[in-house]
Amino acid sequence: MKLSRIAFDKAHDFIQENARPLEVARYEFHFGDGTATAVADALRPFQNQDGGFGNALEPDMRAPESSTLATSVALQIMRAVGEGGFEEMAATAVSYLLHTYDPDQSTWRIIPKAAQNSPHAPWWTQSDEADHFVAFSLNPTAEVLGYLIEYNKVVPPQLILHLSDLVLRKLTQLEKIEMHDLICCVRLLETNGLADNFHGQLFEQLDRLLLTAVATQAAEWSGYGLRPLQVASSPDAPFFECLQMLIPENLDFEIETQQDDGAWWPVWSWGQNYPDVWQKARVEWAGVITLEKLLMLRNYGRLPSP
Repeated sequence: MKLSRIAFDKAHDFIQENARPLEVARYEFHFGDGTATAVADALRPFQNQDGGFGNALEPDMRAPESSTLATSVALQIMRAVGEGGFEEMAATAVSYLLHTYDPDQSTWRIIPKAAQNSPHAPWWTQSDEADHFVAFSLNPTAEVLGYLIEYNKVVPPQLILHLSDLVLRKLTQLEKIEMHDLICCVRLLETNGLADNFHGQLFEQLDRLLLTAVATQAAEWSGYGLRPLQVASSPDAPFFECLQMLIPENLDFEIETQQDDGAWWPVWSWGQNYPDVWQKARVEWAGVITLEKLLMLRNYGRLPSP
């Protein structure tokens, strides 16, 4: 089963008419005649003077202040484009990460305390009683480590060695892995320039834990969870072979769940939190998700012929 020409055109129209300029620029880069420079120009308004990113780049977190969360999203976008035009932007983003690293916890606070003052999804709520964003976590530490390795010319080698050892030690202690932690670790595994020994050990641990996080039954894919395609978004993905038997059914599912307006919409909500702001964030997410679905379908040859 392939996405029909009519369905693809509807997705195209939805992005052009409803998505943020950033997703439009990314769409044009991947599917049209857009440039990396245009993507960089669309990404730039989300970057702050401190080099970090904020300003609702991650639609569930509306804070203008820089955060590790939004900065990692920006670096994901730069990596996906994979061409020049991001050198200064990436350098200042990495500088921000180096300056906000917490050596006592060997991690990054994923969102700043000030983010509590802006609209946000309920899972980003911060309370005075317990600060859940201080202690070490694979999310975001593993993913950020990947970017430090990618841009290692400005990163102290000892920091990379320390975090690499810490990530592996944490993984060996786990019997199962939380889905967001797994996603961050997979992004680390996909980083160019990993030392062979580290890559091998990381793959071994993630391979052991993979199916404790991935939803393997189609009945589970309608809700919020980790689908096979989110881990293996192309046949070149590290865990494609591990999930290969599930991929065709997951691709069919994605094609079948496109909505009549051409979009794929988020399967989560903010509940009663900031309902008016959520409506704006929901449309932004639809643009992001629709682009991601089209890219996955293209990677597996499921788009209509030109």
